[in-house]
Amino acid sequence: MGQLLASCSYWRLYLNWLKSRHMLKGIITFLAFYLAGEFISHLFAWPIPGSVIGMLLLFVYLYLKGSLSPSLKKSSDSLLPYLPLFIVPASVGIVNHLYLLQQDGWLLVIAMVVSLILAIPVCGLLMQHMLKIKTRKVVK
Repeated sequence: MGQLLASCSYWRLYLNWLKSRHMLKGIITFLAFYLAGEFISHLFAWPIPGSVIGMLLLFVYLYLKGSLSPSLKKSSDSLLPYLPLFIVPASVGIVNHLYLLQQDGWLLVIAMVVSLILAIPVCGLLMQHMLKIKTRKVVK
């Protein structure tokens, strides 16, 4: 009976290791795209943050691949509940530079409104385009 319990515990450890391996592979993939974006941003001295470039690279990769790997799904599902915590440092940064908001706050408001007006239709058109592509693949 003791050997059966020991083998069950080894089995549980093995299953946990498999789950964590998928999660680790997904996080390493996210970090690789982040580092690639940082590298490109510093190489060309672009004013665009490396994390944004990395996200665009990941989007292009997933779009071309056509599906989401289990490791990326597992790690993104695990990180999603903690997404609000990533907003806290940006909020603290805004509070630390409140004088800039007082000086140029109206410019920021105009930029946010214009970007919102442009982003909503672009997202809608992009979604329609992606749905058309998906339905073409299903029909074939």
